[in-house]
Amino acid sequence: MKYVIFDFNGTVLDDVEVCIKAENKTIEHFGLDREPLTMDEYLHIFTFPVKDYYARVGFDWSKNSYEEVGRYWFDWYCALKPEYKVYDGVVEMLKKNHELGNKNILLSASSLVELKKQLEELGIEEYFDEVLGIDNIYAGSKVDIALDWIKDKNPDDCLMIGDSLHDLETAKAMGVKCVLVAKGHQAKDILEEGHDLVVDDIREVELI
Repeated sequence: MKYVIFDFNGTVLDDVEVCIKAENKTIEHFGLDREPLTMDEYLHIFTFPVKDYYARVGFDWSKNSYEEVGRYWFDWYCALKPEYKVYDGVVEMLKKNHELGNKNILLSASSLVELKKQLEELGIEEYFDEVLGIDNIYAGSKVDIALDWIKDKNPDDCLMIGDSLHDLETAKAMGVKCVLVAKGHQAKDILEEGHDLVVDDIREVELI
């Protein structure tokens, strides 16, 4: 193995509770006739594309625009930044991977500028050899970014670690092995329905 590709939100960054808090603020603000989201409900309805997830929550796009709802949610998400944290075991994994001579690659559909800022704030920017986001030359979706990155590499040299079936989709598009960690934004039973390599903790991932 030469490259380990890490998803960010839900794999490196523990922001699940922050996302739920921001969602409940958004639900309240837009006056949805429903109870606040619980952790269990969130983990079972969260999906990609995110617009479909919002529809599962109960947003009616004939009443509010996706952009308006998403902006309000994002403002709250940013306001809750002090509650972000790195998952236990991630730094240990990043260090171990370097000791094995592999490169750590961060892959996200988030803004590259924001990603680098968050990594600096979290004190983990030094552990990543490459940071891939939508503001660099790999413009487009997460899958587009991944395909552009891997085009000059051997998929057999790569491993992807994520927390969602979208990460699995991205890995399949690249033709690389994928391990999903059931600590992020989708429930373990959801992950196991779609994949046979699911672990409870990132420290269970076997590095070579």
